[in-house]
Amino acid sequence: MAYSASGFVAKSLNKYNDGTPFLVDAAGQKILILMDPKHVKKALVSSELDAAIFVYKNIMPQLFGSPQAAVDFYLTPGHDMDEKAMLQIRTHTSGKELISLDQKFLEVIDRNMTRTFSSVQIKEWTDITDLYTLFKQQSTLAVGEAILGTAMVETYPQLADDLWTLIERTDVLLLGLPRVLAPTAHNARDRLLKQLKISQRKSDAQRSTNAVRKGWDPVAGSGLVQEREQMFSALPGHDEDARAAQTLGMLYGGTSLSIPVAFWLLYEVLRDAALHKRVLDELRHYAATDPEKADFGHLATSPFLQSLHSEATRFYARNGVTREVVAPVFQLDDRYAVEKGTTVLILTGHTARFTQEWARSRPHATARPLTEFWPERFLVPDGKSERYNESGLSGNWTSFGGGEHRCPGRFFARDIALVTLTVFLGKYEVEILDPEGARKFDPVWNEIAFGTMVPKGKITARIRLRKA
Repeated sequence: MAYSASGFVAKSLNKYNDGTPFLVDAAGQKILILMDPKHVKKALVSSELDAAIFVYKNIMPQLFGSPQAAVDFYLTPGHDMDEKAMLQIRTHTSGKELISLDQKFLEVIDRNMTRTFSSVQIKEWTDITDLYTLFKQQSTLAVGEAILGTAMVETYPQLADDLWTLIERTDVLLLGLPRVLAPTAHNARDRLLKQLKISQRKSDAQRSTNAVRKGWDPVAGSGLVQEREQMFSALPGHDEDARAAQTLGMLYGGTSLSIPVAFWLLYEVLRDAALHKRVLDELRHYAATDPEKADFGHLATSPFLQSLHSEATRFYARNGVTREVVAPVFQLDDRYAVEKGTTVLILTGHTARFTQEWARSRPHATARPLTEFWPERFLVPDGKSERYNESGLSGNWTSFGGGEHRCPGRFFARDIALVTLTVFLGKYEVEILDPEGARKFDPVWNEIAFGTMVPKGKITARIRLRKA
């Protein structure tokens, strides 16, 4: 399974689609794959499984290049860095800190879009040869600048290309393939880490003279990055290589799921006239068609837009949630027992379509098939109106994990989609040139078990400034 891990697992998932758990051997490591939401729910909340071990043993060194000294520290019992790091991200991606990050992301993507189309008469229709690539580049660079600072992006214009090379070769690196067999992935990661270390040195130099602006600084980046740098630099084994690996992990986490989902959300809106009208009405209702006046704290309260984003995530996310059994035996149910040291893998794309358990947990949510994109799936009646609700779906909808380790940055992921809607629908008009013809580029949901869902071809479109 070395070069097609995602495809290999996808075939196995299609074979065991009745919910039966099954084991795979990944380069000598036993991985138990769970599909039944009842099993998933139990695994996510059980204290007999650990959420951090796989991250520390596999993801940090093999995917992000963390040095062994840092890995040894992570695996040493007794520290509370996992909880501190989670709390730090949660603090900076909620409340006023989240709104500040949203505004910076909006400011950057709005500025960059203006620069991109400055050489054409954008008041008239301008063709886009590949909408996905445009969206991915613009969003990635804007997230990168909002988090890491302007200096990082200006001195490293290859940031988005290298980051997506890494993201799209995740399985290759996690399998431990050496550079000779995976040079593209290794070289992209090397460049990312090199530039992150250069950025760290500049930030450290500014900190030494108290020249860093708290909250956000063009060189030192966001308050989140500034605090993380200070926290990790004080830890054993955390030289500049370890700190760069941590920052790379955060950047990966902030883009790999959220940006493709935001694209597919926009794409669904653009190819459905009724949905397009409703989303525009929502943006107007919450005064978010003008980027200069948008209030994302207010916009994020829209029940419909929350449901739309959750459905886009459910339908298009293909990520995995891992746990490792730390008890002598983990009793999954009365038929299955799992031994200590086994890695448990939950693949969100299949739990998101496990109709039997969805129907039991939330019958209304299966009023339309789970194989269909339905923006209202997460809405429930509330008197004469509707409200957003995801309760009761633990184990069914796991795109952001679950239990105590549910993704702390999930609200920023949602707001990336809201900001891009404000720009691509509010400030600009975008039209897909051949909506029906573009359907042949839709990804096939069960061809991959994990990874990025991308169009199978170039989606052509056109863009212009929205007329007042």
